[in-house]
Formats: sequence, structure tokens, C-alpha cells
Amino acid sequence: AVTSPKRLPAHPQLPALNEQVPGVVAVTWFGMVAPPGTPPAITRKVSLMVSDILKTPEMVRKFAEAGADPVGNTPDEMDKWMREDVDRWRSVIRAASIKID
Repeated sequence: AVTSPKRLPAHPQLPALNEQVPGVVAVTWFGMVAPPGTPPAITRKVSLMVSDILKTPEMVRKFAEAGADPVGNTPDEMDKWMREDVDRWRSVIRAASIKID
């Protein structure tokens, strides 16, 4: 099974774990961040450029070959995603009493 929210287009025969155990999702993600204080006009421009690049046929093909699903969300969406991901894993770490050695 895969731990993405849904089956991967590149491997539709592999079920998503979420199909059997709802809510079990663990994905790897990558994002671009800018230093604090970067003017919003610049972050918007870079975000639009990256989003456009991710939609090109060549990039869609390359990501699909790697089993990846590029999103290309806005700076605000990425900020929300990162905060939610930190909260999700913080609760897992606390519930499991995970400590750094």
C-alpha cells in the first residue's frame, strides 16, 4: 500500500492505506520558502512561475515517472499545509512519547 491520500496514477494497483485505515496519510513534500520579510509581490511572482513550470508536459511526465504528484500551491496554501503538517506530526510524536536520543 501507499501512504498517500489516494492511489498513485503511476501504480493504480497499489491501494492507499487510507482506503483500509481512514485518516492514515503520510506524504513526502517539498516546498520553496523565502526569507521572512520578502515582499509579497516577489513571493507571488516566484510562486506563479514555479506553478507554471510544474504544469509543463515535460515536468508532469518527469514527476509522474517518479511517482510524485506536484501541487504548485500558493504561498498562503503552502503556509497552511506546513502548519497543519507540523501539528499532525507533533501530536503523533507526543502520543508516542518519541524522544531524540
